Amino acid sequence: MAAAEVFSSADCGPVRLSDHPNGAWFVLCGGEAQSLQGGPYATREFVHTSIPFVGEAYTALRSAGVPMERIITIAQLDDYLRYLRSGVAEAIPDQQIPGHYYQEQLDRTSASCARWLAESEGGRADYDHADVNPATFMNVLAGKRTGAESKVVPADSDAPVFFGLYSHGDSHAAKREGDGGAGEVVPHSYHSAEWFIHFPYPAPGAEEGQNNATDMYDFVATEGQSNHRNLLYATQIRLALHALAPPSSSPTSASRKKRPVISLLNCCRSGGLLEFMRRPSAIQPDLALFSMCSSQGHRDSLVSGFWSAFFSELRDTLRRGSGSDTDMMQLFSVAERRYHRENKYEALNHLKEAAFSYDIWQSEFHFSGARVGNVDPWHLDLTAALTTAWESEPASDNDNGPDWTALERLQQSYETGGAFRVTTKPSAQRPTHLVRGVTQPIEGVAQLQDGRWVIWTRSRQHLGERLSGTAGRSPLQPLESSNGRLVHENEKTQLLFEGDEVAPELATRPYRVRITAWKGSNAGRSVDLVETIKRIYADKIAIPGQVMCHRQPAPL
Repeated sequence: MAAAEVFSSADCGPVRLSDHPNGAWFVLCGGEAQSLQGGPYATREFVHTSIPFVGEAYTALRSAGVPMERIITIAQLDDYLRYLRSGVAEAIPDQQIPGHYYQEQLDRTSASCARWLAESEGGRADYDHADVNPATFMNVLAGKRTGAESKVVPADSDAPVFFGLYSHGDSHAAKREGDGGAGEVVPHSYHSAEWFIHFPYPAPGAEEGQNNATDMYDFVATEGQSNHRNLLYATQIRLALHALAPPSSSPTSASRKKRPVISLLNCCRSGGLLEFMRRPSAIQPDLALFSMCSSQGHRDSLVSGFWSAFFSELRDTLRRGSGSDTDMMQLFSVAERRYHRENKYEALNHLKEAAFSYDIWQSEFHFSGARVGNVDPWHLDLTAALTTAWESEPASDNDNGPDWTALERLQQSYETGGAFRVTTKPSAQRPTHLVRGVTQPIEGVAQLQDGRWVIWTRSRQHLGERLSGTAGRSPLQPLESSNGRLVHENEKTQLLFEGDEVAPELATRPYRVRITAWKGSNAGRSVDLVETIKRIYADKIAIPGQVMCHRQPAPL
């Protein structure tokens, strides 16, 4: 890996991988539900939840310089590809899927895992097929070999450890009240529920030669779950973390420092898996630990979740060689903003469901190259505002939240007539204007029933044409708009509604429109976009989280 690589927590002090000659250990684990990928081929889902994402993470680590010897993979790589090849050969008739669909999925999966496949032995993960189970995960982190060639995190090493787990997740009640435990389920909380992650295969029992599995679930409140051996519980993850950094009184800790541990749990409701870390009594105060999750404990994660954003930022950070200046909190923050930028579609859809402008919705706008009515300025404005919110620099190191200034300006521009203009006279022809001496139709216009034309005043910014004469200018120099106003480069991060500057040769006036709720009990009432989007993020969006230890900032 590059000399500047660093993992650190702002409270745990810098963790310089260059302090360890061979670098950190990375464990990449891809799970799945037993009902989806753990049975006969005829019962399996066509698309695997985690394999492409483990392949993505492996590629990111390798391209950042992590040695393949330091990456341990636990996933159904060969298992899943064999299933797809059987489908290509039309050997799974019960699924009634044409062979060419299996081939296309095989090609996509092979492409996303190309480097992993090329560098793996026989196209297999280090732990594949039935070895993709909770016991394997625990053994790898604890340094317990199940075979002479088993690849594990050395138990006697103090090198940093990163583990990422991508799968499905959920929770169940840990106990019931009344009637001897058969009564009402206790409401979900850390005290009364167990959060877990799915694996396609069960942890072997003692009769199968896995002595450590005998008591693997003895201390877990499985509450009669018939498939509990396919589940990795938060309680067990806590045990794995302690195994990675044993207490100071442990004989194994006398000769080595407590190694830093970084983890990413990417599954639905993954925040619940980390709740134990928020209790001071649950972890060692001197454990250098930084754990991340892809969603809150009660919310489903997005498909790519936080996983893709994190590994992309980790790769980019290490490639830049700026790792020595980046701690884990900073890395998490930039990855979180990337996650929100790349997944804004969910918030956008909720916002469009909560608010609209009837006047704009009923209008059919003209854009060259597109069918009339197919391009919606409202959609484009909201998309740009949400993008800007997460592209703007954070207000401070302690505030990584979005900047809703652009959304606020959007609403103001719509309601004051700055976002749209309307011609004062009707015309049968689409309005035109001069562009570098050539007459061209104005983009983003819609005709009203009385023949007048509504003009969207941000069309040039959207189309990349809002500024004239930009070629050859330094990005640090101010740019000149059509009316001679100087516009600085940093304004590109804002929504620029041009108002009457959009077509100065035409006689127009402001076209004010309302933003209202379009359905439900509040239909027709005005909507505050900023307050609405805040509620959407609070109530409906999967938000990545992190928990870190608290200790004096000293190098490890």
